[in-house]
Amino acid sequence: MKKQSLKKAVVLIGIVMAICQAGVVSSHQLINSLTAVDAVDHFLVTCSEADNHHLYAQIDDLRVVDNRQFNLLVAKDKVASSATNPDGESSPVIRLAGGVGVYHVYVSQIVGGDKAANYQLIFHCEDVDNAHFETSVLTKIDQP
Repeated sequence: MKKQSLKKAVVLIGIVMAICQAGVVSSHQLINSLTAVDAVDHFLVTCSEADNHHLYAQIDDLRVVDNRQFNLLVAKDKVASSATNPDGESSPVIRLAGGVGVYHVYVSQIVGGDKAANYQLIFHCEDVDNAHFETSVLTKIDQP
């Protein structure tokens, strides 16, 4: 009887842990979309390793040529940088030197459309030599 209860408790704890972590992703790319010209997606990218120097970020509209471009804005503390992709191509790379901590990443469109435009956000926490570190992201705002 005790083994059965223990198994149930372990399964329940595992489910709760999975649900709590559902909003956090440990990846170096994120694919999403925007439709409205005034829509903005907001992500929190965390760089937690002691030797982290900067956040690498780039936006790509997944090669769809439709006159819509994406703007990428990265901010941490009192420093910010932005880049816009040429239609159908990747944006210039942003390397925002902010050390360890949380970077705010915003994605918006230059022109809206009737259908969603897909983008790929690429991001890496890196040291001064551009070696990748552990990187995690939390979606704060995901607009249509």
